[in-house]
Amino acid sequence: MAETRRILVASHDFKFFEDISAYLASKPGVEIREDRWTGTRPGDHDDAESRLLAEWADVVVCEWCQANAVWYSHNKRPQQRLIVRLHRFEIENDMPSLVDIDAVDVMVFVAEHIMLAARERFGWSDSRQRVVWNGVDVHAFDRPKLESARTTLGLLGWVPRRKRLDRALDVLEAVRAKDPRYRLLVKGKPPWEHSWIWRRERERWFIADELARIERAPHLRDAVVFEPFSPVHDWLRGVGHILSVSDDEGNQVSVAEGAASGAVPVVLRRPGSSDYPVEWVHDDV
Repeated sequence: MAETRRILVASHDFKFFEDISAYLASKPGVEIREDRWTGTRPGDHDDAESRLLAEWADVVVCEWCQANAVWYSHNKRPQQRLIVRLHRFEIENDMPSLVDIDAVDVMVFVAEHIMLAARERFGWSDSRQRVVWNGVDVHAFDRPKLESARTTLGLLGWVPRRKRLDRALDVLEAVRAKDPRYRLLVKGKPPWEHSWIWRRERERWFIADELARIERAPHLRDAVVFEPFSPVHDWLRGVGHILSVSDDEGNQVSVAEGAASGAVPVVLRRPGSSDYPVEWVHDDV
């Protein structure tokens, strides 16, 4: 009888790993458990529970390279494999520098430019590193488009400021100057529902300015629709062009989801944009 492979996934946020977990769990001889952290900082977990799970696991996967990866790199058992997956978010803080990098068997990055940035930021060598993009179930997004999609732009995720709602509004103004049928659908949680964003004065002023702009600009008024966070499969049926106008991204799932739905991606040139077909990428708005 084949031996069971016991895989533990430790994270504060599993949204980019759910499909991977489902795939692994579908394989014979694989058992998966989760260590659910409440946050990204040291102490944001049940230490006793983590120790029990660490004793159980053959393989530990740390989704996001934060305090979870720090803890497991310093509590790794002999013969146990440790895999850490690093996104764009982690480049902005010092937590990865606390990881015992020698204990990590494979460091996985969501994009090549993130891997290169991490090497420079944390002084890591290029050994035991891989790039694995975020996955998308393309078949789940293959749904008939609504007629309104022809004249509808979509922005999936509009906070924090670096997502650049202002640029999306620039695009909308430009196209409505030629065809007033166009509108912009904006989907995602507003900034005031993210305490870490809303406590930043610069973020609050930026959003206030852009919301005021929508009210006063003739080509924007009544042409922008905000919708709360929810599954996007049906929402994308009404989107003909998916916008990606951020200052920077790791591996932006919304671009892949939009393309899978049949929407045309509009990507502003930035680090990592060379991963996309050239016809999707533009030098300015």
